[in-house]
Amino acid sequence: MPEPWIFDLDGTLADSSEGILESMEVALKACGHPMRVADPRLLIGPNLPVSVSIANPDLGPGEVSQVMSAYREYYNATGHRKSRLYPGVSQTLEHLAASGRPLYILTNKIQLAADIISAHLGLDKWVTGIFGQDAAERPKPDRMMALVRDLGLSDGVLVGDGLDDFAAAQRAGFRFLLARWGYGAPGVEEKHGPVEGMDRVEEIARFLK
Repeated sequence: MPEPWIFDLDGTLADSSEGILESMEVALKACGHPMRVADPRLLIGPNLPVSVSIANPDLGPGEVSQVMSAYREYYNATGHRKSRLYPGVSQTLEHLAASGRPLYILTNKIQLAADIISAHLGLDKWVTGIFGQDAAERPKPDRMMALVRDLGLSDGVLVGDGLDDFAAAQRAGFRFLLARWGYGAPGVEEKHGPVEGMDRVEEIARFLK
């Protein structure tokens, strides 16, 4: 059986920064809070509770929950439409799917948002499964292990741009490929040094078995 490929979504397959940042600003304003983060790029990638706390560290648990609800309402209705696939993603996924490789998306977005944006971008045409967050907001390495166990996956590849993607691949024994075009890629190499990866998604072809 061809090896399974698992992809992160934000910063790997899609540039969703505009919609994420707009949704966070709208949500904070609707709840009466200012944005207090110096570098908005830090908001892209982590679980939503973490992102909200980064956006405004002064918020208490109840306020974080309120902002999360406002964020999801806006993002699911409007914000997701600002996302765009990176160049070459459509062709690369089509090629991988045609080769018989099972393809999955593992994202920190809540499941409903993951499904909405994947349909909006047309990703659901190529992937076997889309796995987002549930109410437990579990870390990505934990969800990676559950995915591998439940689907019986092994000897696969995880493509992502974040530290949690790197950790998920390591924990599951998957090969990790860094999407160097992504938001979190500099942080991965800052922490772990040079990491195997790509500058363009089309380079995936040279990693196929």
